[in-house]
Amino acid sequence: MKVFLPWFGHFGDLVRDVVPWIWAHYQPGDIIGGNPLHGPLYPAPPEPRLWAPVSEHYPAGYDYRTRPDALDERLRQVAQDLWSRADLVAWAPDGERYPKPPIPLPDPHPVDVVLAPRAKPYEDAKNGWPWANLARSCRERGWIVGLAGSRAESAEIPADVASWDLDPAGDAVTGTLRLLGGARVVVSLDSGIGHLASLVDAPQVVVYPQRGDERRSVVLRDGMPVQMRFADMHRWNQRLCLPAWGGPSEVLTAIDEAMHARVLPGSIDAWKGRRLAEVPGWTAPEAIVVREADRSLVMRPTGNDLIETASLDDLPPVPSLDEAERRAGCCRACPHYRVSSDQCALCGCAFVIAERTRSRVARCPEGRWP
Repeated sequence: MKVFLPWFGHFGDLVRDVVPWIWAHYQPGDIIGGNPLHGPLYPAPPEPRLWAPVSEHYPAGYDYRTRPDALDERLRQVAQDLWSRADLVAWAPDGERYPKPPIPLPDPHPVDVVLAPRAKPYEDAKNGWPWANLARSCRERGWIVGLAGSRAESAEIPADVASWDLDPAGDAVTGTLRLLGGARVVVSLDSGIGHLASLVDAPQVVVYPQRGDERRSVVLRDGMPVQMRFADMHRWNQRLCLPAWGGPSEVLTAIDEAMHARVLPGSIDAWKGRRLAEVPGWTAPEAIVVREADRSLVMRPTGNDLIETASLDDLPPVPSLDEAERRAGCCRACPHYRVSSDQCALCGCAFVIAERTRSRVARCPEGRWP
């Protein structure tokens, strides 16, 4: 028998890392230490006696500013006292990607847009986003708005239904799961609710300040740079997972597009140089999204947009001036080069050659670049 010691950090890490690890290693009869309020996420009900020391140490919920000190050792002692012959196991990063846990989902509660605001008791680059403005704009369009997460983080946002009103007693996630399962679109930050939405394959829009932040380390928690994990959400979500950049007006546009998006199976390379009008059955205002595990191609009337997900730290370096000039020379000699607009007729995007040849992520659609 194993005893899974409680993990008491941020909810996002719990959903994306710890819960999949537990599901991958759990055997019937094992003991799970976790927050009983999150019970539906686990393969068996968490043992309250293992969570009691965590509740005492973090009475208002986990706050990274309060050091755990001897909490880990106390949890091990409690587990040993209760189950002296059990193997004690604790989650630690191991570099593995565990499969999506088969969490049983409750009946969905239909809504148009689910918003997942985030508020923490410390200064943070994710705090302060104008969720109330977005909620009002959504309702002005006649959309039914639901709030996911906790009352403390969302209570001031105008909405039609809140997840905590759908939670059974002693449960803080079932209501959120019901809203995520019934949503036309879920809007979140790079947060725990975002990872939960990807787990249940809810069509989602993930908000970042500016393009590229979804692939970078963003400064959070008193100046600490934290790697964003959009790639994980995109890989998990088998329906629709796209980033949005900016404020409420830009996100409102992204929501509307997601509501009218159709995911097209197939290869991105086969579609990225083609026009939206070539897609069989396409009618405006539908957007077409071609999805692969690590990237998506969004096809719009204004052009195609390739959404990469790999960390920018993992990408090739910015090309040298000589290399960029060699690329440009290949483009100018290519029959697909449009002299008047300095664009490639095959790539299907709005970027000019002068920009593409200096990009470390751009590629020649015919493989002509050296």
